Amino acid sequence: MIKRIIKDTGVSFISVDDFIEFYSKIPLKHWATRPIFYHRDEKWDALGFLGERVHQYTLISKTLAFYFYDVLDMHITHIMDNKEPKFIHIENPKDRMLAALHYLKANSKRGELSRAFNKARQILSGRYYV
Repeated sequence: MIKRIIKDTGVSFISVDDFIEFYSKIPLKHWATRPIFYHRDEKWDALGFLGERVHQYTLISKTLAFYFYDVLDMHITHIMDNKEPKFIHIENPKDRMLAALHYLKANSKRGELSRAFNKARQILSGRYYV
């Protein structure tokens, strides 16, 4: 399902709008309301929805994490666990993630997103060096 919504092949970056569209379609009943490690009891966190599992990330999940960290200097896990001050007032995890994505969209440039995407792609291929 995620591959049909978020395109990650043959592109210079994954659009923030793709993430917004993807998360908007997921019913609230599937969102974990407290911190979990990707998936538990038919509930997922934001990275779990993207296919991330213990010691196994995906290009899409790593890209989203870098979008927040490299562009906004925020940790996606702080947003998910309701520890990011900008979004702490939003209790609902789906609304919190969507608000964070809209904030990312308003405060990022195409070049920044492209660099973060390429960094994620290089990490997955084992070619990223600091």
